[in-house]
Amino acid sequence: MMLVSVSIKNFRNFDDWFEFDLKTTKNYEFNEHAVANGVVKHAMIYGQNGGGKSNLGLAVLDITCHLNDMASNSALAGLYSNYLNANSCEALAEFKYCFKFDGIDVTYLYGKKDVNTVVYERLEVNGKAYIELDRRISSVAVFELKGTENLKRDLSGSTISALKYVNANAILEDSVEGKAFKCLMSFVKGMVFFRTLSKRSEHHGVEVEIKRISKEIIDAGYLKDFEDFLNESGVECHLAESGPKGDERIDFVFDGRNVEFSLAASSGTQSLGIFYFWWLKLKQGELTFAYIDEFDAFYHHALAKKVVKRLSSLSCQTILTTHNTSIMSNDLLRPDCYFEVKGNVSFRNKGVITDKSGEKPGMYPFFSLVNKELRKAHNLEKIYKGLVNG
Repeated sequence: MMLVSVSIKNFRNFDDWFEFDLKTTKNYEFNEHAVANGVVKHAMIYGQNGGGKSNLGLAVLDITCHLNDMASNSALAGLYSNYLNANSCEALAEFKYCFKFDGIDVTYLYGKKDVNTVVYERLEVNGKAYIELDRRISSVAVFELKGTENLKRDLSGSTISALKYVNANAILEDSVEGKAFKCLMSFVKGMVFFRTLSKRSEHHGVEVEIKRISKEIIDAGYLKDFEDFLNESGVECHLAESGPKGDERIDFVFDGRNVEFSLAASSGTQSLGIFYFWWLKLKQGELTFAYIDEFDAFYHHALAKKVVKRLSSLSCQTILTTHNTSIMSNDLLRPDCYFEVKGNVSFRNKGVITDKSGEKPGMYPFFSLVNKELRKAHNLEKIYKGLVNG
């Protein structure tokens, strides 16, 4: 199951249509694990401060706000007060998602007036529409999935998404389109946006039980693995479990006494703890898609590389944002897995949207930025710095 592309319009800093396309036609014969069936599975995004990397993550995860039960409880409260593009008079933010599930193409389009309120939506499977609702025209939805024949179609008086309504009330047949619908809902349920430099509870998307990091690790039986992870990351330590049953905690073990992890850990070490909390959920298959913003804000270069290697070994689709060019390397990923976001501030010139440099806003894979065929031996960081400084 993979997200193939997402297009955004009139959401936060995205004015006109902005597309993030993860399809690739490149056939690099290295790090092939980073791409699956022509779609980038593990991506890394670069861009200037204020360039839209974080907002892109929120846009990609917007689908969870009205399809997941707990998404509205997100700690990212800014979405509620700053949702529509401030420079636009248009009433809706619009989104188009393309997915591929076991060779089946699924497209989901919708427009919302705020973070929770869907105004129109359409679900297509292999190019045919199976669910449609446009409240600007009528509150009566169109359901074509087998198993929805007896559903109430008039959704007046309700702001619920038509897809969420079908998911909660219909028993779908195991047709191609029915399976595709179930795959979509399952995929969205496992999507998450988080930052390792923030508190663990400050995430967006997937519903998780909020526990202390220490208890989560202990309950999973991964205390020794966490200790090994910290030592591999350059934090020399020995850990032990303490505290009464039901309120267990992790301590650093020193020669003289034990000190609770949360009290003794530096900001960088706490960031590693937050990453490890989500790593467990990724490793255990609880997540389908992770957008990790500023993932290495507290990491030195060697540690950042180790984290990328860990993440790129997963079956879960991952997207990382960073400013660290030292990890722009063919040793980790491929030239079609590194992207630069351009066009945060856009201008209209004779009807054409461009940024200050005259480039069309969008996501640019690394190989499209250079005028030569890239190979494994090329130093991507050196080439990229030359482009930026040139």
